[in-house]
Amino acid sequence: MDQSEVSQPNESFSISDYMPSVGIVGAIFSLISFVAGLFFGYQQINAEPTGSFFSPFMISSGVICLITSVAGLVAVWYFTREVSPQLKLGQGAVIGFLTGAVIVVISIVLSELWVMLIDPDYNEKILESMIANIEAMDMPQSSKDDMIDAMAESIDSQQTILRQIFWGVPITGLLNLLTAMIGVKLFAEKEEETF
Repeated sequence: MDQSEVSQPNESFSISDYMPSVGIVGAIFSLISFVAGLFFGYQQINAEPTGSFFSPFMISSGVICLITSVAGLVAVWYFTREVSPQLKLGQGAVIGFLTGAVIVVISIVLSELWVMLIDPDYNEKILESMIANIEAMDMPQSSKDDMIDAMAESIDSQQTILRQIFWGVPITGLLNLLTAMIGVKLFAEKEEETF
């Protein structure tokens, strides 16, 4: 083996080197996110209106965000086991951001397939349940009407898909970028210093 190959342990990777880690971990976490979203969605549909701000559907976004934010860490762990044990902080950040983007895109596709093929009335049922919950709240009617109008506008399918991509990719990507950088510190081998 050539001496120059041994002295360059930290190589640069292409996107195709990242894709197995990003794709596999992103698909697993998007499936978890999708199933958790359905669970909380049907909890909301079947819940009696309580007038509380903390409904199952409102809680779901925080829970799903926490679950999916770990994906960057797991993707880096997978990359260091399967591709290369040495990874720079910036390379880990790329893996984390791409994993977050994959989670958002696959989750949106799964949600749209669910609505198109399995339960076409899913969004309307959630909207009706949330409206009933808002109507039970102890607040002025004008505030209730404003909240209901905002929710009804957000249910529009095309707007929802674009909004989910526009907000979901940067937010989920950045959260996973941060956890991936932690993953690099935990799982990647440190370069040996030469004097």
